[in-house]
Amino acid sequence: MAKIKVLAGDFLQGDGEYFSGNIRIETPLHPWPGIRISGEALQSVEVASQVSSKRVDDAIGLGLAGALMLGPVGAAAGLMLAGQDTEVTFWATLKDGKKFLAATDDQTYRNIANHVAKPEFVTRH
Repeated sequence: MAKIKVLAGDFLQGDGEYFSGNIRIETPLHPWPGIRISGEALQSVEVASQVSSKRVDDAIGLGLAGALMLGPVGAAAGLMLAGQDTEVTFWATLKDGKKFLAATDDQTYRNIANHVAKPEFVTRH
């Protein structure tokens, strides 16, 4: 399960999660089990902002390990090898017209975007 934080929109602020193509949001008005939104109910998702940052715990651990092995040069190398987290803030629009602004990690956003209903192609005979 991937964590989602609802920030604004037609739903109150709250925590949520994404799993198996569904979003579940818990708000003060809708505590557990919360509101369930299927991937098919999404009309569109758009990135509002994207922020990357180094993982602090990885940076510290790798920096210390590098310093023990290779001194100051190893510490710098360890800090550079630390992983990055990317937080994506996005607008989601449901087919019923409701919208919400939420934040999650990059991979979860891509999974949600993949579940947005694709327009059906009309063929003419």
